[in-house]
Amino acid sequence: MKIKTKFQVDFRDTPFLRTSKLAQPEILNWRCEILLTRNKEAIEGKNVLDIASHNGWFSWACLRLGAKHVTGVEGRQHLVEYANQNLLRLGYTSQRFEFIQGDIFDYLPRVKPAAFDTVLCFGFLYHTIRQVEFMREMKRIQPQWFLLDTEVARVFKFKPSQQTPLGKRYWIRQAVRLMRFVELPKNIMQKVTPFTFRELESLSRLSSAGLIFLPEDHANEAATIDPVDIRAIPTKELVELLLKIHGFVPRQLAWHKSEISNRSVLEDYKQGNRVSYIARPVR
Repeated sequence: MKIKTKFQVDFRDTPFLRTSKLAQPEILNWRCEILLTRNKEAIEGKNVLDIASHNGWFSWACLRLGAKHVTGVEGRQHLVEYANQNLLRLGYTSQRFEFIQGDIFDYLPRVKPAAFDTVLCFGFLYHTIRQVEFMREMKRIQPQWFLLDTEVARVFKFKPSQQTPLGKRYWIRQAVRLMRFVELPKNIMQKVTPFTFRELESLSRLSSAGLIFLPEDHANEAATIDPVDIRAIPTKELVELLLKIHGFVPRQLAWHKSEISNRSVLEDYKQGNRVSYIARPVR
């Protein structure tokens, strides 16, 4: 008989369900369980930065798990207001949290190194085209813990046989070139931070790496506030590469546990459309 999981952080009967169109309590409960509760050492007693903090749901979860203080950065003012209201209603004083409305790329450069012990990046990395710039800021800020959950692009992996005259490295270079020099409008290309030579060298050692560019739906509650009408979904390989070359040692979190019986919770992770990591800086 399957044992029902008792969640330390339970979103049922919380104001978060009334202040977001995206709220599904069972999915929120399991995301919190896998990403936060089972990595409590990265939360308890820590100063936490919650990127794209939405209506404060994961910031609240961190406080429930013993975080010292949580700072959330969110692009939409109405969600910042909801976040403040939600945490006050749940009994937390304003000394324990702060929610800031603004662009994360305006905020991060002002953060001093080691100002935060832990950074959460849940549901953001695929709503931007500035992944490299973002990871450079993570390297500069130097959190002790970096928790990442993101959608990833699944691309065809070309595996040339030994008889292929052009060889494997040729096809890898073509994939990298396509990814880096994909033709985009000038105003979009100006937003993309160029890869360094070292990063491109690392990319060339992968069998598959890149970004899938898609139009951004700004009516979506989870969309970026960047006026650029495009987002880039990174491949799993690129996510891991960016973590490693920016000084993090990532460990992928398991979502295949048999205890999760609801298919809607696991579907994206089982199909490889979404991945989660806990990462620490190289010592």
